[in-house]
Amino acid sequence: MQLKNMETENQQSCESCGMPLSGKFISKFDSRYCIYCQNQESGELKDYELVREGSIDAAVRLMGKSYEEASKMADEILPTLPRWLK
Repeated sequence: MQLKNMETENQQSCESCGMPLSGKFISKFDSRYCIYCQNQESGELKDYELVREGSIDAAVRLMGKSYEEASKMADEILPTLPRWLK
């Protein structure tokens, strides 16, 4: 049980949206980003507003959050991620 907790703590997350990274979701261009934040044909990263909207959509669809809850969550989390730190 303790090993599982350490694995979770050490799991890498996308530096742009915070999504846990594993296997097919890791960008082929830069392992710091997920396939949703970095275009897999051009390598171009999505801008902040597109990442924010994608994060909100994922929280609504996958976590059952309301749009307002998901917006608040995105606005709290995204600015703390390495890509968006000022």
